[in-house]
Amino acid sequence: MRSHRRGVSDFFATLVGLRPWRCEGCEVRFYAWTVAIPFVRYAHCPRCGNFDLQHVARERVERGTLITIKRFLGFPAYRCDPCRQKFFSLLPHRRIVPSMVPAESDKVSAS
Repeated sequence: MRSHRRGVSDFFATLVGLRPWRCEGCEVRFYAWTVAIPFVRYAHCPRCGNFDLQHVARERVERGTLITIKRFLGFPAYRCDPCRQKFFSLLPHRRIVPSMVPAESDKVSAS
């Protein structure tokens, strides 16, 4: 889960593309990129990294750079349901949903 930025170190980390996150299991804060490296080539939410995107009409995207040109050129528009971000992306859309398979440590402790 994303963690709120606080302090100067969080803002410097943002300059190199890292964002603060918090583990839902143990509450530890850490820094990481929004999306894992193998998935960077697919369309994802720039705010939260979600891949489960909905196509929306180009006119619904209200913020961003060069919006008029992107609409005119027919860039695909997407909406991220969890954070409600609307954006354009030329990257191919691939719906990637996290698996609900238990971690290896959970399998061992269940035996």
